[in-house]
Formats: sequence, structure tokens, C-alpha cells
Amino acid sequence: MGDLHVARWRRYGKDRLYVNDDGGARVGWVDLLAGTHQLERAELRDPFRAAVEGFCSVHAVVAPNLLAGAAPSVLTPPEADDVRARSDTPVAAPPVVRAEAAPQPAAAMAVTRTGARPETSEAMRQVAAPGADNPWRDLALNVPGQAARAQAAAEAAALRERSRIGAFLARALDVKTDERAWRVGADGEETVGARLEKLAKRGWHVLHAVPVGERGADIDHVLIGPGGVWTINTKTHPGGRVWVGRQAVRVNGHPTQYLRNSRFEAQRAQRLLTEACGFPVFAEPALVFLTGTLIPNVTIKQAPEDVTILDRMDIPGAFRRSSRKLTHDQVARIYQHARRSTTWQP
Repeated sequence: MGDLHVARWRRYGKDRLYVNDDGGARVGWVDLLAGTHQLERAELRDPFRAAVEGFCSVHAVVAPNLLAGAAPSVLTPPEADDVRARSDTPVAAPPVVRAEAAPQPAAAMAVTRTGARPETSEAMRQVAAPGADNPWRDLALNVPGQAARAQAAAEAAALRERSRIGAFLARALDVKTDERAWRVGADGEETVGARLEKLAKRGWHVLHAVPVGERGADIDHVLIGPGGVWTINTKTHPGGRVWVGRQAVRVNGHPTQYLRNSRFEAQRAQRLLTEACGFPVFAEPALVFLTGTLIPNVTIKQAPEDVTILDRMDIPGAFRRSSRKLTHDQVARIYQHARRSTTWQP
């Protein structure tokens, strides 16, 4: 039996944890507001309980039977075809929790990345090993699109609960649902993440789905290397037309808040990394647009001064060609702190 995945779903006045197995089949769910739960596979009772307890421990969520006064919040998909913008503090689903047995709080959300490269430094390995004295998660284990994929799974489970036939038809006909929006967003992050990973052999490190703060926000990718620190926001609009101006980005003619949100992410990362490292860390924002076409349909009328605009074909070349801003030791120091979950949870 593989790991179990936990995703939090908050919508329509509900606040639930959905637990699925590696194949996406539902194991059960917990209603955090009502304090009730449903276990659909009795043989997985212990792993189910361990996964839920691990999630609650990592996210400081009170035990379900004590949540009567909690207030749910509404999440917005990372990619919406009607170009709904995120708020000042972008929100996203929490990362996937996996558990095979009762997890330790620091390790409950560890996800194995396929093909993850080993560290070349023994000192790095020691710093990156959470334990009793290091109650933090190693974000280097996160996979691209992890938060969005978890939210897509939760949306799909909720849709199936309302109508299994409706869920089947929505997927078969590619209806523009919230589940589709999260799924398309996750696909885009996976595409960009795979291309960013190619920079590893040139001294770069990349973190994916970095959870920031306590309101469910995350940064799609944080890139750290000789060319500096970058916060990268991936936007996927299949068949869309993207227009970029000095102070605005429009998708299919509709205004977005993409520039504002990208600046906010970089400023926040800069502040948190500076506090963690003990020396000034400058972070630059980048927006990557995917339109699902061989030649990206992105028109840059006038490039913003403080946000780099890229498409799929620009990665990894744009970063590989960037001028050196950090030494090898600085890169290692920043990465050691950036991979700690506690750095991003002030």
C-alpha cells in the first residue's frame, strides 16, 4: 500500500480534509467544522488516522472535535479561464501530506520527488535533516504543482460527492470547473518545474510549491543560484492571448493582478530570507506564461521594469545566461534556509 494523500477543501461553507491513496481513490474524509468523519476503507483505518493527525499537527489545525468555532475561507483556483485575479495575499491549497504510519510532525508532509538529486555536501545533508532539534519540513521534497494538484483532487472529490455523473461528464467534456482550473495550473507548474530542474548541474537549486504564511499562500517556484534568487509564478492559459504592458497584464482582453502579486511574492520572500540568513537577500520576481501553443501567444508591448516576463521556451536559458550575483557559499547558505519550512512561516 502506498502513501496516503491529504488535501484540505474549503468551499460552500465547508472545511474538509479529503484522504486519497496513490491511485486517487478516496479513503475517507474529515469535516473539520462538524467534527465528523467518514472512512470508506476500513482496512486503512490506522494510516487514515495517521495522515489526518499528521496534517493537523503540521498545520496547527485543532483536532476535528474542537473546531466548532472555526471559520472557513474560500480558495480561488490558480488558473481561471475567466481571469479571476488573486487577492493581495495569493492563496493556494496546502501541500500534500503522505503517511504510511503515525508520522512525526516534522516529517508528516514529506513527499518523495522522483529523480531528486542528492546533495553533494555532507554539511548540507546534516543541515537538511530535520529531527528533534530541527522541527521543520524539508521543502526540497516538494514536487512541482503539489499544492495545486492537492486542491484539484479535493475539488474532484467534492464534485463526485455532489454528483458522480456530473463529475464524470465535467471531466469527459473538459468543462471549465474549479477542479479543471487547479489541474491545469498544476500541469503548468510541472512543465516549468521540470525545465527549472535542468539548472541543477550549473549550481542552481529550485524549490516548488513553497507554502508561505498561515493563509494557504504558496510560491510556485523559488530559484536560487549564481544569478540570484527568483520567485517564479507560473500562469497557464490554454489557447489564451496574453498581453503585457509596463504596468498591466491582460489575458484574453481581461485585466489581471499578476504583476502586483508577483511583486508581492518577491518582496515577501526577500524579507523572510533576509531575516533567516542574517544578511541582505534580494529576490526578483518572474512571470512564466504557458498558452498551450508551440509558439506562445504572448505579446510584450512594453516589458515591466521590475518583473521578468518569460514563456516556456525561455527556461532554463534566461536564468543560465543571467549575470553572477551570488557566490557559491552564498547560494548554499540561502538554500539551506530556504528549504526549511519554518523560514516561510514567521
